[in-house]
Amino acid sequence: PGLFFAAPRPPLADGDVGLPAASMSSGVGGMGIHWGTSCPRPHQSERIPFLPAEELDAALSHAEGLLGVHTPPNGGSGLLRALRDAIAGEFDGPGLTPTSYMPTATHWDGTGLRFSGTGVILGDLEATVPGFELRSETLVRRVLLEDGVAVGAELEDRRTGERSRVSARFVVVCADGLRTPQVLFASGVRPRALGHHLNEHYQMATMLTLGDEFDPAAYTVDAGSIGSVIVPFSDARPMQGGVISLAGSAYKLPGMDEAATARLGVLAWYAAKDIQFGDAVEFSETETDFYGMPKMTIHYSRTEKDLATIEQMRQNSLRSAGRIGTPLEQPELAAGGSSLHYQGTVRMGVADDGDSVCDPLLRVWGVDSLYVGGNGVIPTATAANPTLTTVALAWRAASQLASELAELREREGLLAEAPAGA
Repeated sequence: PGLFFAAPRPPLADGDVGLPAASMSSGVGGMGIHWGTSCPRPHQSERIPFLPAEELDAALSHAEGLLGVHTPPNGGSGLLRALRDAIAGEFDGPGLTPTSYMPTATHWDGTGLRFSGTGVILGDLEATVPGFELRSETLVRRVLLEDGVAVGAELEDRRTGERSRVSARFVVVCADGLRTPQVLFASGVRPRALGHHLNEHYQMATMLTLGDEFDPAAYTVDAGSIGSVIVPFSDARPMQGGVISLAGSAYKLPGMDEAATARLGVLAWYAAKDIQFGDAVEFSETETDFYGMPKMTIHYSRTEKDLATIEQMRQNSLRSAGRIGTPLEQPELAAGGSSLHYQGTVRMGVADDGDSVCDPLLRVWGVDSLYVGGNGVIPTATAANPTLTTVALAWRAASQLASELAELREREGLLAEAPAGA
């Protein structure tokens, strides 16, 4: 369960389109409450250039294991395979990432798909790991700092209003792409890039009726036929396309067996944003939001490059629809914020030069023992759904953090065993 709300929309300056559909969720699972389990890998310039390729690939593979990511077995089958082949014939070419199937955090149990969510990912940690505690209905007010070191957090019980402090050797703030920088701002941690480089995918979704060639009634449904087709990002085509037959998906609608609805399909295209420093979530020194945290104002604009990309996305939507069926509507750009994939606001970088908030291991510049996580750390322009990359980066940083903790405990143990005066 969670509380859903949209960020307030302030008056817009000239050229500022805002993110009027920006939403956040407060509850166990956070933005994972919205998650549709899509886990594509980043391609070409979506990848983080200053991370060694082999190291990034290993982290992505580990993230796939943690999330339980699968693709349709045996190269797909039935209608899904037919759709993949048709879309590949339309969009594949030299230098372009080949059309494939969307990797998802799901598994087939013999009767249908089962989705991975927060509960699956956390498993039985709370019951089996000493010291692990998951506190629901609790708000983090700020990170506690002493002499430039993060030493804990101030918490508020949302049921009673009672505030308390928790001490910690390391603090990790992972509160989504908008509220992670909000918590840092409220804590007095305000590097130049905090909240800046805000970006999300442009999005177009189109309903269509599948053509006779793709009538679901003509195909057998099995584990290999459940899923969706993906046209991955390429530098020459900076967007990602998705094709799904609702009758052959985990999202089958009530009454789908009826002739009028059995052939429904959905096309969804995401396009990468032209990242600008001035696209940002700004925080007020004096005004507060629903939770009493610094009020947000979002600044967001479209460049000439963005407008060209959006038009290319529209044409690709029409091309893909025309190849497999008849669109029921013209492709329209979704309201800003619709993708819920907010990135860049606490982006990683290789140097503390004012252009990033944290280093490649997610350590916040200028504050010892403070880390950040979530989609906001991704520094590149992407069209791919960000969850897999976010988990890979988190695992990579957490592994280093675990090593540092082990070394500290070992040193403390040796000091405790040392004879007096040593």
